[in-house]
Amino acid sequence: MPLSSLLDPASPWLVFTDLDGTLLEWSSYSPKIARPGLLRLRERGVPVVFCSSKTATEQRALRQELGIRAIPAIVENGAAIIVPESTGLPTAGWEPAPGEPGRRALALGLPVAEIQTRLDRVRARTGQALRGYRDISDADLAELTGLSVESAARARQRDFSETLVEVLDDETWAQLDAEFAREGLECRHGGRFHTVTGAGTDKGRAVRQVIELYESAYGRSVQSVGLGDSANDKPLLEAVDHAFLLALENGSWADLATDGLHRVGGRGPYGWVEVVDGLLDDGTDDTVKQKSETAETGSADV
Repeated sequence: MPLSSLLDPASPWLVFTDLDGTLLEWSSYSPKIARPGLLRLRERGVPVVFCSSKTATEQRALRQELGIRAIPAIVENGAAIIVPESTGLPTAGWEPAPGEPGRRALALGLPVAEIQTRLDRVRARTGQALRGYRDISDADLAELTGLSVESAARARQRDFSETLVEVLDDETWAQLDAEFAREGLECRHGGRFHTVTGAGTDKGRAVRQVIELYESAYGRSVQSVGLGDSANDKPLLEAVDHAFLLALENGSWADLATDGLHRVGGRGPYGWVEVVDGLLDDGTDDTVKQKSETAETGSADV
C-alpha cells in the first residue's frame, strides 16, 4: 500500500519532525540529505514543524541555514512553542519570544534555573555528579559531540531544560527516575545524552497544542505526520495520526512501541526522505496540495 494512501486528499496535513538523527545526519548534523524533501513539502504547501531537544537558538540557526522562516518550532523536548506572527496562527496572549522579533512563545515547562536547583538536590541525595551542559565549556561540548564551538555554544543556551552528559548504566538511570520525579522533573534519553525537564513536559503535549492552533486557523481538522528515531520521540509519535520510526545509524530501531507505528528501513535522513517522497508520490500534484489557508502555507518558506 503506498504511503500516500494514508492521507485523506480532502484534508490539510502537517509534518512534525525530530532533528538529530532524523532530519539531520548523525555526525555532521547536516540537513543536506533531507533538503530535497523539505523543498517538495514547501512546494505542496505542507507546514513542517521542528520538534526537538534543540534550543530556540539552535533551531533559529538551522532555519536560517535552510532559508526557512514561517514555521512554528517546538524546542527543548516540548518545553516551549515558538510561533511566527506571520503564520496567522492564533497566539493571542502568548509572550514575545526572547531574541526573536515577530515571534510569540508559549512556555510549557519550568525555567532552567529552577530545574538546575532541583537537580542540585538530586545530586546531594544520590551522590551522583550528574554532569550537565552548565558544568562544561563550549569547547568541551564540541569535543564530546563533534559540533563546532559556535554550535556547541548555541546548544548550551537552554531556557527550559538541562542536558546531562553523565555516562551511567541503564539500571542507575532507572533508579534515578524516582529521584527526578520526587523533584517534579522528568529525564529522557535522546540519541546521545539525557535531557531533564519539568514533569509533564514532553513533545507530545506541544505537538497537540500546535495541531489545535492549525485546526483553529483552518476551521477544520488536520492530519498529522510525525517522524523520529529515538525513545525520546515516543510522545511525539503517539500524538500524531501517522507515526514513522526511522532506523538508527546501525540499521536497528529504537526500542519503542506505540499503536500504528510504521518502522522505516531507511536510516535517519535517508528514511526521512523515503517517507516524505512516499507521502507525496500520489500521482498528481493536485491531490494533496493544500490551499493557502494561513499566511504560512502561502509563504515562500517551508
